[in-house]
Amino acid sequence: MIKEAKSIILYHRSHRRIAGSLGLFFLQYFFFIVPLFLVVIFFYPYITHVACSLAHAVLAPYFPDATVKILQFPYFLGNASYIDLPGKDPTLFFSLLNALASLALLIFLPTFKKTKHMLIFFTVVAFINFVSSLFFLFFPNRFPYEVVEFSELYIKQQISIWLFIPVITGLAVLPLPSSLASKVITVLVIFLYSLVFGAVRYVVFLFVLGKVSMLYMAIFFFVLGPLIDFVYVVGIYGVYVARLAENMRGNFALWKWS
Repeated sequence: MIKEAKSIILYHRSHRRIAGSLGLFFLQYFFFIVPLFLVVIFFYPYITHVACSLAHAVLAPYFPDATVKILQFPYFLGNASYIDLPGKDPTLFFSLLNALASLALLIFLPTFKKTKHMLIFFTVVAFINFVSSLFFLFFPNRFPYEVVEFSELYIKQQISIWLFIPVITGLAVLPLPSSLASKVITVLVIFLYSLVFGAVRYVVFLFVLGKVSMLYMAIFFFVLGPLIDFVYVVGIYGVYVARLAENMRGNFALWKWS
């Protein structure tokens, strides 16, 4: 009865799985993802040095001589590089202005009915900025962090992201019923995008903290840091899966009953 029912009911997502070889998955993972992971482990000192050299070249003209420096700290198997530069403390007026602007956003953003996901994101940004503004407004001399500490933490986070991306994207992409070349390209695109995006974001963050205000350090850490990395990872993966699903439409042979 069950076999007869399966032969006539419509195909849908429940009780089906993609046909594939578990052994082939582990083989591809071992010969592609593991080497990429090892490349990050052994070459992150060089990667961070190149990123910091580029950041130094971009930022140095905007700061007094010899104030933008490349430092190193021990991490995992070697020394990672990071940038040190002077931060800009916010004035009381700047803190008050940010507090009022953030409060206004917290009041008016919930009144909008469309694009709820974006409203939630900007509400979180406004709330964190409001708290940060109040801190600098009432306790301006008790802020415990400098740009150099933020910079070191950022590099540690980026190294962790570069290690994490091959592992998680490999688990997500390799089991899919597509060519190995397309899988490899997808993982490499996500990984290379992370390298470039991480380096560019690093320069922007340091420039804002040094030239605009350290008041925004909280937003950079809690909202625009690793949280944003998951957006482009999921975005690129989503585009790949959407195109794959379109190509697979109607090909029932790719599915197996659980």
